[in-house]
Amino acid sequence: MGPETSMSFAFMLTVLLFNLVVGVLSADKYSRDEFPADFVFGSATSAYQVEGAAKEDGRTPSIWDTFAHAGYSYGANGDVACDEYHKYKEDVRLMVETGLDAYRFSISWSRLIPTIILITNLYTLWETKF
Repeated sequence: MGPETSMSFAFMLTVLLFNLVVGVLSADKYSRDEFPADFVFGSATSAYQVEGAAKEDGRTPSIWDTFAHAGYSYGANGDVACDEYHKYKEDVRLMVETGLDAYRFSISWSRLIPTIILITNLYTLWETKF
């Protein structure tokens, strides 16, 4: 790395840090009082993002599991994810502490109906081969 590259990197880093500091210091401060009284503050997740426990309690691979383990995702997968399957009580406590009014979540179909998902995945695999 030559001196021009080092100086360019240092300059870009300085600009980035400056913009970050200015952005944080000038950010508006919002509170619940600025929203309508019936406004619902909430959060949402999808099963693959947070559920984890990919091989527990009879769960079969979902289409996302199949894709992630096929080598297209550089080794990333949702086998553990955020492990909400085991940590749901702690997650609910954190939601209460945060003040959330609502939480939308999903449960993997391959956990709810593992046999049907397996049949569907096999059919999809067969359909793409022929």
